[in-house]
Amino acid sequence: MDTSVTCAARAPAMAAPAESRTSADNKPQRSQFNIMRPLTFGGHPACVNLLFRHAVLGLIDEKVGIVRLKFAALFIAFACTVPLSLLLRSTPGFPRLFWTVFGILPFLAATMPLFDVGLISWAGQWIGFVYGLELSLVDVLAVAALLSFGPGRIPLWCKLPLLIYIAAAALSILQAYEPLAATFGVWQFARMFLIMVVVARACLEPRTAIFIMQGMAIGMAAHLVAVLHQRFGLGLSQAHGLFIHQNTLGMAAHMVLFPHLALLLYGYRGTRWQLLTIMATLLVVVFTASRAAVGFSALGIMLLYAVLALAGMTQRKMLFALSGAVALAIIAPITISSFDKRFDAAPLTEDQYDERAAFNRAASFIVDDHPLGIGSNHYVHVAKNYGYSERAGVAPSEVNRNNIVHNAYWLAMAETGYPGLAAFCLMLIVPMVTALRTGWRERHNAEGNLLIGCGVALLIAYIHSMYEWVIFGKEVQYLLFTTMGMIFGISLRMNAIRRATRTAGTMSVPYRAQSAPATEGAW
Repeated sequence: MDTSVTCAARAPAMAAPAESRTSADNKPQRSQFNIMRPLTFGGHPACVNLLFRHAVLGLIDEKVGIVRLKFAALFIAFACTVPLSLLLRSTPGFPRLFWTVFGILPFLAATMPLFDVGLISWAGQWIGFVYGLELSLVDVLAVAALLSFGPGRIPLWCKLPLLIYIAAAALSILQAYEPLAATFGVWQFARMFLIMVVVARACLEPRTAIFIMQGMAIGMAAHLVAVLHQRFGLGLSQAHGLFIHQNTLGMAAHMVLFPHLALLLYGYRGTRWQLLTIMATLLVVVFTASRAAVGFSALGIMLLYAVLALAGMTQRKMLFALSGAVALAIIAPITISSFDKRFDAAPLTEDQYDERAAFNRAASFIVDDHPLGIGSNHYVHVAKNYGYSERAGVAPSEVNRNNIVHNAYWLAMAETGYPGLAAFCLMLIVPMVTALRTGWRERHNAEGNLLIGCGVALLIAYIHSMYEWVIFGKEVQYLLFTTMGMIFGISLRMNAIRRATRTAGTMSVPYRAQSAPATEGAW
């Protein structure tokens, strides 16, 4: 996170410059500590004065240099949007590369030095799900894609739920103790609106969703390499991959696992790629040693298989059931070993202190006192500094008090109030229902199966969010809103094809499963 840009809003809390201070008789006074004043030992100037001055000025120059470098990189990145958009329009093979990279980047968010630039950054000063007004490489690519689109737009019903939540979060700024910090949260959701709309618009083209999924698969493969190194090379009991925390990795895995599994069960071409992606994702989930990630992944696999079996049992699906039993016998010992290693290193003490329950109590106390919310991105600030964590029995250590409530719905309600919770749930439900409804209607083609896989991914992520807040983190949000955009884009295209077919009175629908063998796929 960028720590190089100082927020002007923080200036009043800092010491005023020596020249601006005056005494009662309006005579200027020197500050008690002036970095340019000579240091003395026993009344005599120290020989380290010059070195000290050079060191301080060198650090200042270094920070200014970093700021200039990052803004120069941002300027260059946005300058590239126009040529990128022209390439997307005019070069036949470029969209595949572009959207594959788009799918990869969210998995590298925590490791790329210039992945994002903080226009304003409070990193190290503020604790929340976002630390500043940021722009990232994914945003730049989204702008380039937006400039490349021709006529056409996404209907309002796809965009309205997220816009309503953004409005609710914006209204919470009025309740915030630090309005600028609340603006950070609103700005992040506004960026996600751009991502969702751009991906939805791009997925009106038949192959874009597959390109994005290929990028996600590559990103998960990179995490698998990191996870294996952390588990067997470093001996970590809970591997976190290229993310900062294993819970983020476990949540991100849902967006990869279930869409690929749906295509595999359907019989879409590229079986080897889908199978390797699924195996890599399952290994990553197991080595996180996260109970929620492992449990909900297993629940999602069973649920997805049941839905697709109801859509029509095939030999492939029967073979998957048998293969799944064999895979379970192989992976179960690995899973048990991972949990044993975790609990040996950090035994469970939930019978003595249930941290999640304490966080939930603190959030409930906040909601009781602030039914309209305390401001987006404000949970830790209010819970820690206004006695709610103390009342709820949160452990008094700095690490515990600086943690966010491990429930996305309590977090949304505490920060944006009851109206914000209603808007948050609406934002989540609409794309999931769209995926499952359209997917079931189009269950005889590959796109319909992919929609069902995406719908199950969202459902599992939503259930998982009852135990984690990371759905608010930018890494997960990029994947979440990309998945939502894929759902809207594919659904709109399938609906348009359906209407055109109905109008024409013919069954010549492109992408039907009957038009090609199952092993060839529908795309």
